Amino acid sequence: MISLLVLALAGMSGAELSFAPVFNEGAVLQCDMPVNVWGTADPGATVTVSFAGQTQSAVADSSRHWNIVLGPMSASSEPRKLAVVSSIDDQKSSIDNVVVGEVWLATGQSNMVMPLRNSTGGDERLKMTIPEIRFMKVPQQTGIPPKPMNAEQLAWDTFRPGPNGKVAAVAFFFAEYLQKNIGGTVGILQCSYGGTPCQAWTPLWALDEKPELKYYADIFRKGCESGKSTDESQAEIRNCYAQNQKWNEWHKNQQGPRPEPPHRPSADNLCFQQAPVVLYENMTKAIIPYTARGVIWYQGEGNAGNPEEYKVLFPTMIEAWRSAWNRPDLPFYFVQLAACDHPVCDWPGLRAAQTFTRDTVSNTGMALAIDKGEEKDIHPRAKQPVGERLARLALANVYGQDVVSRGPAVQTVEKNGTNVQVVFQYSEKGLQTSDGQSDVPGFEVAGADGDYQPATARIVSKDTVELGCAGAGEQESVRYAWHNWIEPPVTLQNSAGLPAEPFSAKLD
Repeated sequence: MISLLVLALAGMSGAELSFAPVFNEGAVLQCDMPVNVWGTADPGATVTVSFAGQTQSAVADSSRHWNIVLGPMSASSEPRKLAVVSSIDDQKSSIDNVVVGEVWLATGQSNMVMPLRNSTGGDERLKMTIPEIRFMKVPQQTGIPPKPMNAEQLAWDTFRPGPNGKVAAVAFFFAEYLQKNIGGTVGILQCSYGGTPCQAWTPLWALDEKPELKYYADIFRKGCESGKSTDESQAEIRNCYAQNQKWNEWHKNQQGPRPEPPHRPSADNLCFQQAPVVLYENMTKAIIPYTARGVIWYQGEGNAGNPEEYKVLFPTMIEAWRSAWNRPDLPFYFVQLAACDHPVCDWPGLRAAQTFTRDTVSNTGMALAIDKGEEKDIHPRAKQPVGERLARLALANVYGQDVVSRGPAVQTVEKNGTNVQVVFQYSEKGLQTSDGQSDVPGFEVAGADGDYQPATARIVSKDTVELGCAGAGEQESVRYAWHNWIEPPVTLQNSAGLPAEPFSAKLD
């Protein structure tokens, strides 16, 4: 009887030693940087981690957590074993096929979820096997308290037919372009969820620190204190979706009795993916502090109803993530919203908030998609140019390559007689139009009344566009691509094919 008890206790002890779930077979560790590795063990146990000739030790705390830091390692596609040993009962655990390369976190909402099968050129890629690209996808999850994730849910895989259907198109095209230019293995940690606002990805403490955002923290706390069960919260969400579907069908056919107008779940429903904090707690935390070179982000549609708030919220989230990873200089590159004929939200304002973030938060970059949108679809199929533009930012700013990473940006706007001249920086070898036409669409001029009128525009020098507008009177302001959807589509770009940034400016 006693021997059986001893064996049982030994079995309980032996179950304690493990790596965190994000470390599993096929994982990619970041090269040329200190690498965080963590897991669980018996309290007080000394754990020793070994990999690629290194050994590092730590003591598990009273909560059974341990963490060590491996020293910087050169990139290597050689599959090696990541092992850990405990001082208690000689427990051991190991992970095979671990390589060292470049790791990037890909996150955001639906345009960072949209798979390759829905993108231009995606079907061709889905037939390919690319051993140099590996990825891991965090499951979409909500609810408080979060359910722990296991290694199977956070499994790493090689880009190959079957599993590659899960990876986001933008993330893949980023990794593909990056890998072709730097070599080695590129690993993608995908952590994204469609239909989500920035506040859902922001930690509670960060929202509390900003007076303009504290109400989001209060909503989260209200949800925690509501007493609603998970079943009740999920039922509310299902009922809302069902009601919305009934409304959409009625609105399309105009037949039968008019149903109730659509509505969303309550703001404090913590099973709803739009609730503040819930995605940070459920998804982002599952991979903190996995060492990555940087972050690529495609989001903004979910906050286009309040661009002014986004100017505070988005930088707050970026800095909060940098704090969570203990990386004040963590590179953070994001996509500016594409053109789309959205009937309600202020997409020009949201794009301006994204530009503001790029210009005011260090070590950030913005890839444009203004020329790759679709009039009636919030999810444009042209994901390859977007992923490659994000990769250009990384190549230029992280890897030091001589790569053009920005499109033309307004530098000065001045009157020139009866015309207006707009001078751009980042024109490279010269401004051009993507269709080869002399006319440049998208410019508007307004007088003191703020009534914007289309302006004729033509390129007059390497970095200058000249505008004319017969009906604007005394011009006072100019804007470019300043609509949700721009018709005709924009064509102004630099010699590298990168589009000009939208802007709104007063005349000098």
